[in-house]
Amino acid sequence: MSYSFFTGAACSLLLLAAARIGIGHRHKTGSLWLLILLFGAFLYLLRPLLNDQDSLTDLLIDLPTVLIPGAFWVFTHQLCSEREPFPPWGWALIGLELTIDLASQFQLHHYFYLLAQPFKLGLIGAGLMTLLQQLQSDLVTERRQLRIGLLIAIGSYMLVVVCAEFLFSYTYRPIPAGIPTLHAFMASALAFAACLWLLALSPRALDESLSSTDEPELLEGNGREQTELQIRQQPEQALDKQQRQLLEKLQSHMQNGGYRHTGLTIRELAEQLESREHILRALINKHLGFRNFNEYLNQFRIDEASRRLADPDEAHLPVLTIALDIGYRSLSPFNAAFKRRHQQTPTEFRREQLPSAEPVST
Repeated sequence: MSYSFFTGAACSLLLLAAARIGIGHRHKTGSLWLLILLFGAFLYLLRPLLNDQDSLTDLLIDLPTVLIPGAFWVFTHQLCSEREPFPPWGWALIGLELTIDLASQFQLHHYFYLLAQPFKLGLIGAGLMTLLQQLQSDLVTERRQLRIGLLIAIGSYMLVVVCAEFLFSYTYRPIPAGIPTLHAFMASALAFAACLWLLALSPRALDESLSSTDEPELLEGNGREQTELQIRQQPEQALDKQQRQLLEKLQSHMQNGGYRHTGLTIRELAEQLESREHILRALINKHLGFRNFNEYLNQFRIDEASRRLADPDEAHLPVLTIALDIGYRSLSPFNAAFKRRHQQTPTEFRREQLPSAEPVST
């Protein structure tokens, strides 16, 4: 009876959250995968209460639960990627995991089940790693909180469930009497906490964390730079005296080359400016329009790199030397950031700017 009660409570809360997300965030990137995740969790919790059906019905019921690990990874990527497309090799891994899991559902061979569980853990782990990446440099307060919440609550819960399933199923150990009820209680508590936070305590968390699909695509080349600049020149509110002083101090520090420090973090920058980290985060995010600290640094670094690559007096310098001078640890992240700005590599840019010279490429 307790199991049915807690399961019903968890399912009801999941439906409430799904309805709120579907109505209020349908134009947000990532909302579809979050809905798939919630629907899969709903059926996963409800599955033990359903009577055995025919094989086709069982498959239709189980399919959304099979999608949970992959949907979790795609959702975390779209939450954190700033419109970067999901990698093709990621889709291949998700497709392989789905194929293996379906093969285990049809009981084609017990080896498929042994393979399915590590694949599930791998996809969940990839989602957790995505949440961890650039967590420190994320400037959107609500998104950082959402990342941490997903890491601690959802990620840990999913890992525990997958490991418990593998333990009891593979070793054929009987499930202790209180485990299903405990699981249902944990699920209902987690669903309640998520609904309380997203619907009451921080209703703008998803709005601030997910970008809108209605936003116009950025243009190529100079048009793209101008569009980004226009977006960033729209402050959320007027600056007070203390914020203006900090902004002037920040701009002066950057103009003097503060961005050249290799591995600079926002915490270190706040210490250099004698400011509190959360105040500096809010200033760069809300008043300068940047959602990621590394992108803020890249603005200055790529500006300097562009000038130096177009300077005939520096045509003899390797691209790597310039990249290291302006604060990058290696050539790869510099090339990626430069190509996002100019849609061409630094070597191609230099060759275009200095057609008569013979610049060194590395």
